[in-house]
Amino acid sequence: DSVKTVLTSPENRILIKRMLIKCADISNPCRPIQQCIEWAGRISEEYFAQTDEEKRQGLPVVMPVFDRNTCSIPKSQISFIDYFITDMFDAWDAFADLPNLMQHLDNNFKYWKGLDEKKLRSLRPPPE
Repeated sequence: DSVKTVLTSPENRILIKRMLIKCADISNPCRPIQQCIEWAGRISEEYFAQTDEEKRQGLPVVMPVFDRNTCSIPKSQISFIDYFITDMFDAWDAFADLPNLMQHLDNNFKYWKGLDEKKLRSLRPPPE
């Protein structure tokens, strides 16, 4: 009933649509682990390339944490989840009940934390 009440207002429907678009845009940590790892790699490579190009052109480096020589991908993912994802998806889950997404988020956070605890900076642990 509370969802129906929220949806009766045109302003609320617009806000919910905007939230949904934003959540979809940054939802990588809520995907199954293999997709999350793949997209974290693609996004990191895009940021590495931007940093490389800024350095090459002598421009200010916008995201110094994404220097490919020093970046820890697990730390970047942990920070992204901590600062942007958790609260946003907790709120969205309270509104729409998304247990699968929230379980993926929990699994992915634990994955990145595990790599970070092993002092790894890569997307995956080395092959054994």
